[in-house]
Amino acid sequence: MTSIPSPREESEPSHWLGDTPMLNLRDDKLRLRVKTVTQFSRTDTERLVSIAHYVASIPFNVPAFVAMKRTRQTLTQRGAVGWYSKAALFQAMLRIAGFPARVRMIRVNHEMFRGLAETRQQFVLPVVEVWTGGKWVITDSYVYDPGYLATALEAVQRRGWRTGYGVHMDGQTQWNGVGDAMVMIALDLSRGSVAEQFPGVYDDPQEFQSKVKQQSSLRWLMMLTRNRIMSIRMNRQVRQLRREAGG
Repeated sequence: MTSIPSPREESEPSHWLGDTPMLNLRDDKLRLRVKTVTQFSRTDTERLVSIAHYVASIPFNVPAFVAMKRTRQTLTQRGAVGWYSKAALFQAMLRIAGFPARVRMIRVNHEMFRGLAETRQQFVLPVVEVWTGGKWVITDSYVYDPGYLATALEAVQRRGWRTGYGVHMDGQTQWNGVGDAMVMIALDLSRGSVAEQFPGVYDDPQEFQSKVKQQSSLRWLMMLTRNRIMSIRMNRQVRQLRREAGG
């Protein structure tokens, strides 16, 4: 399992509004899309939910061998993309709309991948935190398109599992734009805050990988190789699951 590199610790929300090459906040089409998506939203909560729904509508998959996409590519192609590219697009749209947003890296148990790939390892995936209502709120509600989410939950339930296909039966499938909501895992806030459970916040998913590479090129290469191999298996299984569901 790849160890999480030392994260940035700034808690001041204004530190999480800047641009990065992956987020590409200056892109005119991206800025126009944010304006279009939020034009009928009257409150901050409605704007947050509208952005989450838009990003979720992009088909989910784990493209084989494909690296993380810049937000412009995800936006214009609307091809199936996975956890990293969707997190970046959601985060970029939030920042353009004026909401401080950052990526938090969380460790995911191997059981979450059941049905997608056989593994005994833990993985690290990005989710997004947004500053709203005077606090940081964490969500992954933008990850899965409605068709995949419904099919994955049904498949997990049919097999008698609690988690698999990237979802958890005790997770929250809907986000209200106010509180924490995770569908990949079941949050256990009795163990402490989200920050204590999942250490590591970054400007975007690419910053996390860059820090891994800085700490150890060998560890970065091993992580990249492992993820690419997993992507082949997952890509095949996601497409198979959609076919079984008739879509």
